[in-house]
Amino acid sequence: MKLRKDKDILRFLGIGLVVVLLGATMLIFQTHSKAVSFLGGGLILGGLIMFVMALYAATKPKTDLIVDERVVRINEKAGYNAGWIVLLSVTVLFWADKIWALNIELEGMYWTTLFVGTYSWLLLRWYYNKRSEI
Repeated sequence: MKLRKDKDILRFLGIGLVVVLLGATMLIFQTHSKAVSFLGGGLILGGLIMFVMALYAATKPKTDLIVDERVVRINEKAGYNAGWIVLLSVTVLFWADKIWALNIELEGMYWTTLFVGTYSWLLLRWYYNKRSEI
């Protein structure tokens, strides 16, 4: 397996390693705070994900990572429709809370909206990608 070693890949690998080291340093020198340990663990996880992403990109030729017009159009269409789904879900949550007195907190609405938006975009992107291959 041949790895590319251009400056973009090396920079991304370096940032990932620095983030992991920063998270490990936070965990080593913590003052028994749960917030610091949570943040340190998150930095380690994020740095490892960045490192794996850079390794994955390094195994691909540079031309494979360029997005063509079809993929751009699929992302635009999926984002547009996911935006309408999010707007509809927020409206339904708001009115359901008003009508049935569900006492939904703002944080609950936020996480529900984030979940609906992310997964609707992913599903619509998958659907439009499969539909256009036929």
